Amino acid sequence: MAFWNDLLGLLRRRNIALPILALGLVLALVAFFLGPSRYKTESSLILTAPPSGGTLSMDPTKPVGLTNPLLQYNDGLRTVAGILIVALNSKEELRKLGVEEGGGTEIVIDDGRSNSDLLGVVTLGPFLHVMVESDSPDTAKLILERAHQRLNAELVKYQTTLGAPKSTFIAINTVALLPPEYDGSGKTQLALGTLIGTLLLGFAGAYGVLVRGLFPRPAPAPAPASEEAEPAPPEGGSVNGRVPLKEQDEAAPRP
Repeated sequence: MAFWNDLLGLLRRRNIALPILALGLVLALVAFFLGPSRYKTESSLILTAPPSGGTLSMDPTKPVGLTNPLLQYNDGLRTVAGILIVALNSKEELRKLGVEEGGGTEIVIDDGRSNSDLLGVVTLGPFLHVMVESDSPDTAKLILERAHQRLNAELVKYQTTLGAPKSTFIAINTVALLPPEYDGSGKTQLALGTLIGTLLLGFAGAYGVLVRGLFPRPAPAPAPASEEAEPAPPEGGSVNGRVPLKEQDEAAPRP
């Protein structure tokens, strides 16, 4: 309870609270303007099967022919999308794209669950979603293009390795492509974090100094008197019907 009382006392003291708040606001503004600018670009892709349905018939009179193995699953296109997502998220593939761990560029490759606009259609089709965020719009655009190239290259490699006829190859089509745009959410988060951190450290330091006694605590209010002071006896009179001893001695007859 004493801690909260001391903390409330610090908040009420303008000579302590206002400088800490002003310092926090100044540092937050500095962090906002000096923080790195971020740019984000993203694309939505979908896998499509060939018109032949994945089977190349050698003889029109016979239903059996060469088939694309990747389309033999009940949900083949979504299975292929999952394979590509796992492959492109490996550390080696990310390095090929130019995305280093802890660097200034970040990339997300998934089925669209990271994009709120695609949450309602993620389960309806074999979607691929690529999002790149970087300090430079040119870098973000370049990494996105590289990701598209790697997705197509990996898809062709898988189908070629499995011996699928080229006429049955699955294709990747672009549904939506957003150019690099400025994203100020990172700067806002940095400024808020700086403000909150400054306030916490400032009041923690002030509390520590207050406990050590370097800041004088407010003097407690004087307690009200419980009893009234006894009035002084009048000169030559008596108090409570008694005659002072000195007057008794003077009034006594002398021999």
